[in-house]
Amino acid sequence: MRKELTTKELIARSLVKLSETKSIDKITIQEIVADCGLTKTTFYNHFQDKYDLIVWAYAEPVRSIAGRTGGGGYTLGSAIYDILRYFDDNRKFILNALKNTSGQNYFLHYVARVHFTILRDFVAAQNGFAKVPRRLEALLKLYAYGSVQMVCEWLLDGTPIPAEEFASFLEAGVPEEAKPYVYGKQEPAS
Repeated sequence: MRKELTTKELIARSLVKLSETKSIDKITIQEIVADCGLTKTTFYNHFQDKYDLIVWAYAEPVRSIAGRTGGGGYTLGSAIYDILRYFDDNRKFILNALKNTSGQNYFLHYVARVHFTILRDFVAAQNGFAKVPRRLEALLKLYAYGSVQMVCEWLLDGTPIPAEEFASFLEAGVPEEAKPYVYGKQEPAS
């Protein structure tokens, strides 16, 4: 049975579709709503602006994949691999956003922050922390920001390393001091 798309997902799908043939900075809200058969009012009921939509269209699938981690044997390594596959499947959109949103660093900053937040929240939940200790939070932030940069380079280089192998590199890069908090009782994939 197919899941019905939410209005936000419908709008995001239109943005992603349009970004396959047009630079994101040139896509207008009017084009997005026309593509999905909605109005500007509906758009603004869900997003502040186009950049809010761009970040949501990127972050929501990543959050959804990462949210499965820890349940039913779904490991961090599995999540990393599935996220890389999502990036590869949506390469045109992600690269378009990296290259054409008020400079590459704008989108990259939000992407890194999203990944850090997902990882920090996962570690907090996994370990019962109301607030992740400062040192651990700093290690998670270093890892998240560094791995995002590596993923961007992987995408920009045309993914010469297969996703499964690259996922194992990213998983191996989790700081040793953070691993017990990231994995809990679960051991990282070899």
